[in-house]
Amino acid sequence: MKRNQTIRLIKDNNSILILALLLFFCFAFVDGYKNGFYNVIVYSSIYGVICLGLGLVMITGNIDLSVGFQAGLAGVTTVLSFNAVYQATGGNAVLALVVSILIAMITGALTGLLNGVVVAKIGVSPLIATIATNYLFKGLVFNWAQSSFAPDDPDMVKVIAKFKILDLKWLTPSVLIFAVIVILIGIWMYKTKFGNTLHVVGDNPEAAAYSGISVDKTVLITYIICGVLAAVSGFLMVSFDGYTIYTQGNSLSTFPISCCVIGGIKMSGGKGTVVHMLLGVLIMRAISTMMSVMFLSTDMINLITGLLLVAVLIIDRFTSSKSVDE
Repeated sequence: MKRNQTIRLIKDNNSILILALLLFFCFAFVDGYKNGFYNVIVYSSIYGVICLGLGLVMITGNIDLSVGFQAGLAGVTTVLSFNAVYQATGGNAVLALVVSILIAMITGALTGLLNGVVVAKIGVSPLIATIATNYLFKGLVFNWAQSSFAPDDPDMVKVIAKFKILDLKWLTPSVLIFAVIVILIGIWMYKTKFGNTLHVVGDNPEAAAYSGISVDKTVLITYIICGVLAAVSGFLMVSFDGYTIYTQGNSLSTFPISCCVIGGIKMSGGKGTVVHMLLGVLIMRAISTMMSVMFLSTDMINLITGLLLVAVLIIDRFTSSKSVDE
């Protein structure tokens, strides 16, 4: 029994070991990694939010392949709404920023709602449904932003992701926002009745329904939250870059899934915590930073990324058992 418990403990927390070994290797053997490590924290805050949302969906046993262009669409609406308010108010950048954030969040909620309705209410396979909506969101982004374009006052928008608190490179408002979201999701998952149903639904939706849990409602809400958090990432990307671009969603087609799985979220559903999501984001950003510091070619980066994705799927395959003997 103790042996089984030990094996299960290792499987459930292997992402901690992966991150520790990775950071040890990078700090010890990769020149310049220490000086660029702050990028791991900053980029994790920007791209990590989208992974948190997808992680919630995956815990319920579903998937969302449209998160990249949900974020991209939110980025487009951020710029469009910012410029509209900025011009209408004669250059009131603060009001324009506030409105653009709200519009981005509403956009995310609507895209998440669409996915949730199609999957939870209509009953379409989440894989097929979110592939279809991904093309829909991608089409909207390409229609509105055929090239990169920027807010009328990019400096105001860039404050959220670029302003250095206490003059520290790694401490920006986006990092604080990410930290707050991680804490709130953790509290919601483990201190509320509804949050506790996520794992039950993912582990056995039929049993969850028999116990009185509304499976459809749970899945629908997780998709909406996923959309909102994807929109937060979309806004933060605009804030970091100072512009949005129509291909922005392409880079997020597989990254969030990789983060979740390598962190310990099971694609089969029913397992995973907010800590696993956070660890996955840190691992993937640590690897990306390592490749950037080493000035690897695009072909080599694609090769390494492909190998990593294969490894991630293998990891998930051998750690996805739900049996008590695991």
